Amino acid sequence: MARGDLTDAQWESIRRYVPVSPLGRLPRNLRKQIDGVNWRFRTGSPWRDVPERYGRWATVYDLHRRYCENGTWLAILLGILADAEEIGEIDWFVSVDSTTVRAHQHASGAAVCEQELQAAMDWLDAKANPANQKTNLPGQIEPLAAYSRVIPPNLKTTHAASSADAAGPGRAPRNSAAPEEG
Repeated sequence: MARGDLTDAQWESIRRYVPVSPLGRLPRNLRKQIDGVNWRFRTGSPWRDVPERYGRWATVYDLHRRYCENGTWLAILLGILADAEEIGEIDWFVSVDSTTVRAHQHASGAAVCEQELQAAMDWLDAKANPANQKTNLPGQIEPLAAYSRVIPPNLKTTHAASSADAAGPGRAPRNSAAPEEG
């Protein structure tokens, strides 16, 4: 048994969920082929690089493709999860990650006038809800109907700052328009 291959206990827990052929038996090298699929996904190698000890690469790939199409991999996963839950190895508590996203120091406190902010919100609204998007079709998701274009109060400026004021002393105003050709 190579490093990373299924142990006997792991194989016994998986074996119950593997479909049996009409002849009533498992394929002769099934455990090796499943180890080959695991090896391929563990290493990230191409299928043609699967070692010969797991069988021909095409046979290993065919097993994987067949199990994907008929739902065997999902049945194995759900069966193992159900078994682990039954004996109390899974408690299904969820831990939420509160990752912090940091911005560059110059990104804080930028003065933006309401017109620029409203233009950005209009652009976002056009991207999220295109006019030609069909709605109320069966099986399709509604567009972002609850999306609001209202500027949050904490982002509104207290005075209408011009773009020259927002640029700061000694700086040219930022121009988002295309440069003029001349």
